[in-house]
Amino acid sequence: MAVALTASSIFTPTTPYSDALNGGGTGIDFGVGTNNQWTPIINKASNTGYLAIYLSHDGINEITELKTYISQYGLGTGFTYGGDDTAANDMSAILALGDASGSSKNNADGLSGGIWLDTDSDVSGANLFDRASRPTEVLVFRTGFGDDLGNSFPVPLASMLFDSGGGVEAQPSAPVDGTIGPSGNTVFGDRAVILSRIYFPDVFSTGGVLQFELVFTYAFST
Repeated sequence: MAVALTASSIFTPTTPYSDALNGGGTGIDFGVGTNNQWTPIINKASNTGYLAIYLSHDGINEITELKTYISQYGLGTGFTYGGDDTAANDMSAILALGDASGSSKNNADGLSGGIWLDTDSDVSGANLFDRASRPTEVLVFRTGFGDDLGNSFPVPLASMLFDSGGGVEAQPSAPVDGTIGPSGNTVFGDRAVILSRIYFPDVFSTGGVLQFELVFTYAFST
């Protein structure tokens, strides 16, 4: 029997993302992005606002080799493209943003661009998405890095969590890159969290709806 991975909007209870997407699919809607900022945003000066993705599974053993990459919209899900250009052009535009991106956590210089992930479950607010000082934990999808299965990257051990009771997040005792334990596991953790933003630089002329697939792969035993 297959082990199902759930991408949840909150730590607990497990609530799968099911936003209605243009074209008729369901998934994650990042909201409206604006040049010189990111989405979702609360306040630029204070570096606040992100979308959290909590990953958990229904297996009785740990899953391993958990990795992520982005793909052209519709290739994996079969969803009908509902953007304003083409799925291939959206993918190219997103990767180009990452290729040219600066490293300002709050886009203070207007040069940050692309899809960024902060993979530290215990990061302080001041250090959120600080790619300049945390280049191994703040990851940006770009050409040759997270742009297909062969270039996917492991979800790191710093992402792992477990519920210590009452919905309180805690770090596991011996986490491992790419490994999430079964429910209640305090050694590996029983979920991972990835914080995400989509940045737009000062100069970005592509408007309308952009769509892409965020893909997770993993190994399991039953």
